[in-house]
Amino acid sequence: MGVFKVPIKLKNWQNRFLPEEQRGEDIECEALVDSGAAELSLPSELIEKLKLEETGRVQVYTADGGRHTYLVFGIVELSVQGRTCQVRAIELPRGTKPLLGALPLEEMDWHIAPQKRKLVPNPESPDEPLLPLC
Repeated sequence: MGVFKVPIKLKNWQNRFLPEEQRGEDIECEALVDSGAAELSLPSELIEKLKLEETGRVQVYTADGGRHTYLVFGIVELSVQGRTCQVRAIELPRGTKPLLGALPLEEMDWHIAPQKRKLVPNPESPDEPLLPLC
């Protein structure tokens, strides 16, 4: 299907609880939508600007077939075209592009329209996300 870009907004979810001088920046940028990726992945320079806290490590398989260990940070408040969710972020090397994977897209109830190379709302919930409880 290939990847395409969408504008995203990022915030450190903990900012609301921190003194102003300890808060991370709010960021607007573009992310590559990649249905082959599972989670939100951000380059380390964005994680630093957001002032996210490290929460652990994760083993991942990459497109080249390699197995790697990456740091996990959180919590990110992610907004895509007016829909928002709170997710963890996997740290990518400096200079890479943010990746928007399947899990945050599902949580915000976005569908990928491969021929149009864009995100579309779930036809069953066009105005707001609708998530199954089980």
